[in-house]
Order: sequence, then C-alpha cells, then structure tokens
Amino acid sequence: MEPSFLFDPANASLIAGLVLLAIDILVIGLSPVMFVGAGSIAASLLLYVTGWRPALAETLALIAGASLLVALIGWRPLQRFQAADVQEDQSSDLVGRELVTTHDVTKDGGRVHWSGLDWEARLAADAPVERLGPGARARVARVENLTLVLAPL
Repeated sequence: MEPSFLFDPANASLIAGLVLLAIDILVIGLSPVMFVGAGSIAASLLLYVTGWRPALAETLALIAGASLLVALIGWRPLQRFQAADVQEDQSSDLVGRELVTTHDVTKDGGRVHWSGLDWEARLAADAPVERLGPGARARVARVENLTLVLAPL
C-alpha cells in the first residue's frame, strides 16, 4: 500500500524545504535557514529520482547531509551577495566637521573627545601623515560604523 501524500518522505521533504525557504525569504531575509530549506529540497529531488523511501530518521539524516553540503558550497557566495549592495552611509552630519584631536590618532586607530563624547577614530588610509598627536586639527572625512575617519588639516 502506498503511503499517503504527506507521509511520503520525498513529498514531506519538498514541502518542508519550500516552507523553510518561504519563511527565510519573507520573514528572516536570507539567513542560514535557507541552507536547510535548500538541503531539504535537494534531498527530496534525490528521493524522487531514486525512488528510495527511507524511514524518518534516515530522511532527516539525508536532509542534514544535503543541508551541510549546500551550506559548504553556498556560504561564500551568500556572503558576497549580501555584501554586494552595502554602501557606507555618507549622510552623517559629522562629515566635513573640523575638530581638534585630544589623543593620538593613527591609521590603525585612536580616540578623540568631541562634543562631549569619546569617539573611536583613525586616520584615512590616504592621509599624508602616519599619526596626529593631541591638539592637531582634523576634518571628519567619513564615518564608518561609528568610527570617525579623519583627514589632517
């Protein structure tokens, strides 16, 4: 006797994969859950092609293995895709402000006290100097993740 539609491992894997992908895309927004959904769909395709109908534990193991394989293959491309449209926010009202450094600032990092706050700071990579000491005048060239990137004046 044939198993019912939902109890067929190939059908159940396909439905689970589609549901996981839908949740990932619509709710989460491209996360590692996508790999489990894609692995479930890959396992379902393998079951359809081979005609194999394993027990639940074997089906789950097949889905886990397929998900791991999809994750190993797809992790780097997903990271590149997610970072492709990332652009620094240049709308900060700090850009263009002139300030006086209060601590040493190098191209690797430093701190400045400005407007009542201590800020992480560093010199811009193309700055003509390697270090600004306390009391040096600088302009905020851009803000990167709450770090002031300074250009000496």
